[in-house]
Amino acid sequence: MDINLFFQGYDSVNGYQASILEEIDRAVHLRRCVLTSRDNDGNDRYDPQKYEKVDYDMCANARYEYCMDMNTLRPLSRELLAAMEPYEPTAVKMLCRITDFDIFTYDEAKRFYLHHLRFWNDVFERNAINFVFLTGIPHHTHDYVIYALTKAKKIPMCILAPTHLPHWCFVGNDLYRLYERLDSAYARECGNTQPVELPADVEEYYQALLRENKQKKMQVMLGSGSKKEHARKEKRQIMGYVMRDKIAKRQLSRIKHGILDSLRGGCTAPLRKNLQWMKKDAYHIRKVRHKLKACDRIADYEKTAVIPDMKREKYVLFLLHLQPEATTLPQAGVFAEQELCVQLLAPVLKEYGIKLYVKEHFVQPYRTKNFYRDLRQTDNVTLVSSDVDSVDLLAHCVAAATPAGTVSIEAIANGRPVLVFGHGGFEHGPGIYQVGNEDECRAAVADILQGREISEQAVRNYFKAFADSALCVYSPIEGAEPELVEKSRREIVNLAVREIRGAI
Repeated sequence: MDINLFFQGYDSVNGYQASILEEIDRAVHLRRCVLTSRDNDGNDRYDPQKYEKVDYDMCANARYEYCMDMNTLRPLSRELLAAMEPYEPTAVKMLCRITDFDIFTYDEAKRFYLHHLRFWNDVFERNAINFVFLTGIPHHTHDYVIYALTKAKKIPMCILAPTHLPHWCFVGNDLYRLYERLDSAYARECGNTQPVELPADVEEYYQALLRENKQKKMQVMLGSGSKKEHARKEKRQIMGYVMRDKIAKRQLSRIKHGILDSLRGGCTAPLRKNLQWMKKDAYHIRKVRHKLKACDRIADYEKTAVIPDMKREKYVLFLLHLQPEATTLPQAGVFAEQELCVQLLAPVLKEYGIKLYVKEHFVQPYRTKNFYRDLRQTDNVTLVSSDVDSVDLLAHCVAAATPAGTVSIEAIANGRPVLVFGHGGFEHGPGIYQVGNEDECRAAVADILQGREISEQAVRNYFKAFADSALCVYSPIEGAEPELVEKSRREIVNLAVREIRGAI
């Protein structure tokens, strides 16, 4: 059978991505391969008769009409639109990734979504794509549309989904069932009573999660630099779309490339297209700034947040996720709006005389209008100052709760149970309860109050199962040791070949 592969591109230097595809081709004999190109130095080379490169930035920024004639694409059928309907709200919401703000009207968002869908449906049909390999969590509209099209068309796929552990990725076949291989591996390990040896970096991460190693946690999770420096860097990235130096940089780049492309082509069309793009960019900048004026800031949160007496009352800890990020959209699923988790859990906890402590992420620069007000007005909720150490809060809580965040494994590593609302891959395991309605929350809390112990042996078995079922991937642009990059490259090739052969 002919293999027609879609491959979500890696950031590539020195021909890294091309070498992966060449080896896959030698093993399974690709007839066609479409890839989103993220070639950082121009050294990836492909046979145009076999490979079709799609510019990643064009897709991420929904700029199809600036790059092509949309009239050349296949129209969308009733059957496809109906099959894609369950995925549409999530795909539309992901448009906030263009500017890191939700600024589009419904009509604008719908138009962007349909452009994505029409473009990628044409790519899939024209190339008869019959296997999809995703190298990340689909968290932009275009790659979520690719994921959804793959599901709607019942095309087999493999997903390499990055996790909280640096370099480690879940291997799965469905974004919302990433836990399957981990669960199978844990079922084999859970009866083990012998000392567990973990890979060195997994052991380091595990040790960093333990409350007695608080300083180590900061180093492992944040890398170099202080918490304050990390917050400043992340906020600059989130707010980058409206920062004056970044605006000037991208506008000058557009003018420069427009002039150069016009000179090379002997016509002014490239410059006119770039000027048109700049006009649209200025429109988006105005909308972001207008939106910012109405948003809640963390200073608004801190006005009513408290430093609680953690030893005085029983509480469950809910740590708000940084947004936008993949762990909420799409991995939280229907609970991407985190206030829904709070509203569901708080009244159940009240029945048991337990408070719900909600703590803001220390990096989050803004929230949508009235987000904090709605949390404050939710009965049985206490807003905790972002300055309070989460490690200390976790040490005294009855349990933690999260859509799909790091706390799911940090809690159990410290003997605390956790309620998980989303689909981050760590939904199951020792002390982990997946919940989604009042009855499930009630059953989980009742079970937790029985005082069931989460043993260190069980947690280490779980981490071992994770290491056995996951893949460690080092990117060539991160400055990793060449032998680690090469080992990762071979493992990606072997995984892709194994998955393709197993599915087709």
